[in-house]
Amino acid sequence: MSQVTLPLPSRSIEITGRPFAMPAAFLFTVVILSAMAIGLAIWQGPGLWRDWQISQNPLTLDDWDMVEGECSSRRGLTDCEADVTYSYQGTSYGTHISLAFLDFASGDYLVDLVISADDPELATISLGLDMLWNRMAVFAVFMLLFGGGAMAMIWGAIKANQANGAAKAPGRMDVVPVRIAGVDEKRADKYVAYHRLDNGKRKGSIIRTHFRAGEQPMMAIGADGGWYGVAVKPEHLSMPVILDRGLTRLDLSESERQQALAAFEAEQQRRGVVPGEAAKPKKQGPNWARGLLAGGGVLLLAVVAFFGFWLYYVLAAPDAFDPVGIEINNVMPGPLNTWGCEQLYARFGDESAPFGCVGDDYVSWKVAGEKTKVKS
Repeated sequence: MSQVTLPLPSRSIEITGRPFAMPAAFLFTVVILSAMAIGLAIWQGPGLWRDWQISQNPLTLDDWDMVEGECSSRRGLTDCEADVTYSYQGTSYGTHISLAFLDFASGDYLVDLVISADDPELATISLGLDMLWNRMAVFAVFMLLFGGGAMAMIWGAIKANQANGAAKAPGRMDVVPVRIAGVDEKRADKYVAYHRLDNGKRKGSIIRTHFRAGEQPMMAIGADGGWYGVAVKPEHLSMPVILDRGLTRLDLSESERQQALAAFEAEQQRRGVVPGEAAKPKKQGPNWARGLLAGGGVLLLAVVAFFGFWLYYVLAAPDAFDPVGIEINNVMPGPLNTWGCEQLYARFGDESAPFGCVGDDYVSWKVAGEKTKVKS
């Protein structure tokens, strides 16, 4: 590390303790995310599987009754519950239907009852089939957030445990700089997050470590005048280990430790650091500006992709019944949905209307007026 002088013995050195910590709030976060993923799977999974089976050979019934049915919408996420009874080939059936999908449109839904011609016990409302791809997408996104988040936390804990095991093996050390990403103080303990550096730039994912009461991460001013965390990289380990102010994380003799600290402090004093000043890193919160920029960039890309595919669908798609295009056009605000349906009608007016563009009869085009063209 050219930024800081820290002379270590030219021999294999062992790292003491467990220098790598698991992700913050690991157990709590994993339990909550896993519970949400399992709850979502129990809530929506069976209904999606049922409606997928029905969609393979659907049959619309006339002899049925809705005992109780209601849809509620919260910020575009619509949740529908219905209890239905029906008869088919002399046998009576009853079932509960639950489904959730994304829809920004307002108003009531008119539905039919659809069963599987292969298994009449499988029944759903036509809205469930119309929104099947929408529901699958919503389910996949939330499962990715909940289940993927839990798996990411578990993977981070596994990596930390593996790195702690590897760090026990003695090896030669290179002194390297690291960039502190944040310090989380819990009572007297500190949880420090830091990044590896490559040519002064952050590299790789965040590494976390735990300092007990009375311990401080070793901080220093480098040759370029910037503040760095002082770490060592064992020859057999890919992740650097940030050192503590007293060098107790390294298995050194007392004379070796004092010699290294004396050279380090002398250099820091020449650079204008008051003794003890580098011992306490400034507590850093999250970088809100960078987070907002990153989130805004992702959101912008998503919006561009969303509207780009919608324009492709209504203006150039070869099939009016493209499932993704139908769902996007259906959730568009009224004026945009109407405009999109007009473009589709200009190209596919001789065919039945896709969902989102249908009139009251569920077949004709709602934008066609008296000149509606229906596929015979």
